[in-house]
Amino acid sequence: RTALALTRQIVRWVLFAGLVVALLYLLGTILGVRPPREFTIATGREGGAYYAFAEKYKARLAGEGYTLHIRPTAGSIETIHLLQSGEVDAGFVQSTAPEDVDVSGLNALASLYYEALWILYRNDLPQPPTRMPDLKGLRIGVGEEGSGTQASAVRVLDLNGVDSENSTFLAAPSSETAAQLKAGELDAMVLVAGAESPLIIELITEPGIELLPIDRADAYTSHNKNICSVVLHEGALDLKQNIPAEDKKLIAATATLVASENVHPDLARLLLIVASEIHSPGGILENAGEFPASVSVSIPMNQDAVRYLENGPTGLERVMPLWMASRLERILFLLLPAALILFPLIRGTPLALGILNRYRLKRRYTILREIDQKTRAFDREELNKAIARLQAFEHDISDRMNVPTSL
Repeated sequence: RTALALTRQIVRWVLFAGLVVALLYLLGTILGVRPPREFTIATGREGGAYYAFAEKYKARLAGEGYTLHIRPTAGSIETIHLLQSGEVDAGFVQSTAPEDVDVSGLNALASLYYEALWILYRNDLPQPPTRMPDLKGLRIGVGEEGSGTQASAVRVLDLNGVDSENSTFLAAPSSETAAQLKAGELDAMVLVAGAESPLIIELITEPGIELLPIDRADAYTSHNKNICSVVLHEGALDLKQNIPAEDKKLIAATATLVASENVHPDLARLLLIVASEIHSPGGILENAGEFPASVSVSIPMNQDAVRYLENGPTGLERVMPLWMASRLERILFLLLPAALILFPLIRGTPLALGILNRYRLKRRYTILREIDQKTRAFDREELNKAIARLQAFEHDISDRMNVPTSL
């Protein structure tokens, strides 16, 4: 029986030692490598929404001592390639990346806001379109080569029987396409962007250009689960001029913040904290607090990001630097489960029992000493109370304390 008890104690100590070593190794890993002080984010073209948001990220991170370099690109497909090659650390991409685009080695950190598919046309056409199939035979700007706009535009137009064989497609940057639309050199253009995009507001408020609503908007979700339908309400863009003049139903994807699957956890947390500050207020198409989120994401989510989005920030970043708050949160996330595992292992060991019983004896001895020192000054009533207290004390010791003879 004694040998069995000794074996159990040895097993407990071995398990305890193994867990402590593993815990120390993990803590060393967490504390040993700080996130890079400089990193690069890929955006769309300068002047676009992605670039504008990257500027906000850059300013916020500069206040924490980080340098964010901005790399303009032709769009989401080029950004994905740059991420996979390691030339950039993070990037903004559209959630509706083509299915044939390889996204291996990448993780999404969060979806940030809705990006609607805007179809803008000239209202002086002989037969202005009322539905998407009516675009057949027109001159249409479909976005720049390598952009998410072009990939989404060609796919959606094709679903409605509009393609490069029965229509004229122009592949060019959105700014160039918009200039040609205003000049009458194009009949229509497709653009994927947020509702606050300066180019969207510029075009919709331009005399002679109209926004085509998407009929059967809900049906597109059956073709792509990362597409949702949204409503641009009457007057949402300009109340004074009442633009648009009526509710317009649109389809939308989401802008997604993407990084390498090997991104430093603290860097991912830094980007998520900044993203929460910038995107959580919402916008014309988004409710406050709706983003950042993990919805409408076609790239596998980073698991640290999922936990952050589900549980939210702890508030530590308000009282300490972002990197320090991130690291402390990860340490606490590691220590709390470890404590729950280690406690049952160590509570029955001689060392733990010795410490615990010494504490109990010292606490009870202090009570006895206090009563002993005051006994001579007690009157009868106080003496009776002290006796009752000692009797309760005796029961407590006999019922709850099992002191080894070694103590």
